[in-house]
Amino acid sequence: MKINKLLTRFSWLKGFLVSLLGTSIGVGLTFTVNRCVDTRKQQAAQRETVIMAVCDIDEITQGLKEEMLMEDSLFKVAMYVSTHQELIDSLPMDTLDMAFEYLYDNPMKVKGWTADTKENAFNSGIDARMNIGNNQFYDNVQTCYYVRRSLIKRMEEAPVFRRPVSKEDYEKFLQSLNPLEIDQSGVPYPHAQRRVMKQIFAQESTTLYLKRFFSRRDAYLRATIDMERLNRDNKMLMNISDEDVEAYIERNSGNVLELASEELILGTWEIRQGQDLRTLVFKESNISELTVHLVGNFQIILQEEHRDVLVLTPLTYHLKGRWELRGDTLITDYDPKTLKMLSFDLDASNFPKTALERLKDSLEIKKEMAKNFITEQLKHQDFKDVSLISFDQYGNTIKMKQKQQTPAGKKEVFTIQLYRKQE
Repeated sequence: MKINKLLTRFSWLKGFLVSLLGTSIGVGLTFTVNRCVDTRKQQAAQRETVIMAVCDIDEITQGLKEEMLMEDSLFKVAMYVSTHQELIDSLPMDTLDMAFEYLYDNPMKVKGWTADTKENAFNSGIDARMNIGNNQFYDNVQTCYYVRRSLIKRMEEAPVFRRPVSKEDYEKFLQSLNPLEIDQSGVPYPHAQRRVMKQIFAQESTTLYLKRFFSRRDAYLRATIDMERLNRDNKMLMNISDEDVEAYIERNSGNVLELASEELILGTWEIRQGQDLRTLVFKESNISELTVHLVGNFQIILQEEHRDVLVLTPLTYHLKGRWELRGDTLITDYDPKTLKMLSFDLDASNFPKTALERLKDSLEIKKEMAKNFITEQLKHQDFKDVSLISFDQYGNTIKMKQKQQTPAGKKEVFTIQLYRKQE
């Protein structure tokens, strides 16, 4: 009763209390909404991290399967050569190259499944175990990464994985060759390669490495089985479907338009790799032109000076052909008969002075001979490409995916990007 009389006498107090109450409720609602938004963002980030780890382990497992396929394929070739050493002089060079690849510890070879970038990203959060919200999932992921690290360590340290041809041994062999036995890429000519293969297969270390094939394969197999089992559990624990995985891959493949169209393809596109430049022009009526500028290598054997010289050959050639779009597949086919050499040069600055003096009257003729030789070689190449394509959101970049088959029978995907040339 007294309160009502007080509010009646002081009407401004009633308004103040109502205003204060409304403000309090408003602030409370704001805090609640913000907390809900923050919670949803946190849950979405957690979900993204979980799927990232699952996809990464799937990729590692697939990489190991490919490793086994490659191991199987190259082992069969190497074993065949080992049991037919008397035929090394007549075996196809492709066969000997595959056997050499199996036995050589190539420092340039990179195994994609060994990359730990996403493992580091998964573990970089503060208290990742609590953030994920599922201890079993966290433990499974860590176990998968431990299996990967353990296998890498075995491959680096265990004698069973030690290839019989080290990089040091191979370098010593190359240095023992006559310079005329090595081509412009630093690779021995076939007769020299056959000679080194005879030496390699005569070694006891090669025989031992071949005998240990099953031990290496078993190591790959055990790691693959363990990670596949754990990642199946991961998907069940976190309720991750194949559709979730596909959506994650799509989200992280870049912003692209859903469909390629002929209108978007029309125009001039370029791809540059170092000093090399390819220009593709797509015209109406499915007409296409290709211009290639590259800097090649050419080996010149100077018999009178008893040496060979590696020279650079900047050249540009042009082709005409056709293009066709089938859904998201772009087919380009250029006719080798239309090939024209637009420019060609042979840098003779590395020639010894005696050779330059001796060839001063015939050097231009020899350059023309080299130009004609390279032109004829190019005309025997296949200039047909089949690529899956997609565009960025602005229509100024084409992502082209092409497949090539490895010795293990795997279809590897290579991605290149073309950029629209602004007129």
